[in-house]
Amino acid sequence: MPFPYIVKAAPARRDELLDVAQRLFALHGYDGTSVNQIIAELGVSKGAFYHYFTSKEDLVEALACRFAKATAAQADELLRDPTMDAFSKLTAFMLTMRRHKVENVAELRATFEPLFRAENLQLYEKTHRAVTDVVRPILTRIIVEGVAEQTFETPDPESAAETIMHLMASHRPLLTEIYQTRDAEEFRRLAERLHAKMRYLSTVIDRILGLPEGSIELADRDTLEALACSLDPAPSAA
Repeated sequence: MPFPYIVKAAPARRDELLDVAQRLFALHGYDGTSVNQIIAELGVSKGAFYHYFTSKEDLVEALACRFAKATAAQADELLRDPTMDAFSKLTAFMLTMRRHKVENVAELRATFEPLFRAENLQLYEKTHRAVTDVVRPILTRIIVEGVAEQTFETPDPESAAETIMHLMASHRPLLTEIYQTRDAEEFRRLAERLHAKMRYLSTVIDRILGLPEGSIELADRDTLEALACSLDPAPSAA
């Protein structure tokens, strides 16, 4: 007797495709994974795949958006805590984003490596917009609370949040260089440049929000080293 055909709800099927793609990207890398492998793993047709995604690149955007939503969900309890002021919520949210990246660093590297190729600027920008649509409302909400508490001083919280998101994306060219280098000394030099740039961007965000210099920390050295070491097998000096 043949097994009955099970029709799954659209969100469930879409999530299954994302789950399989993410697992295969982690195992074989983005370039080593094809749409045929993804649909074969799940046992669906190409038509089913293209019902939800226009291309393999479209998966990267969807996975980035899902990652951002998962990070936001992790921070949600903190953001709803009435005992925390807006500055504490902002620093906790940024720390949650850093920790989530470190905890999933190898998988994230395998999935999102294509975004940091010189030829994929359009894909990066499209993905960045999708992530911004998730994160910007959270930042705006925190900044609005901070202005009301007189913790932050900015005339336009929504524009402040949008500017911060643009600043966070401004290091893509440097990350592209880091991904491409195979020289150990160059690797360390670029990582130090990234750390210095993140320190400077922290100061800019302090000024946007009317905070004393040194209030915001975008990335500590340990986090950057964990992320940098995942970019490839550690470059060899040989």
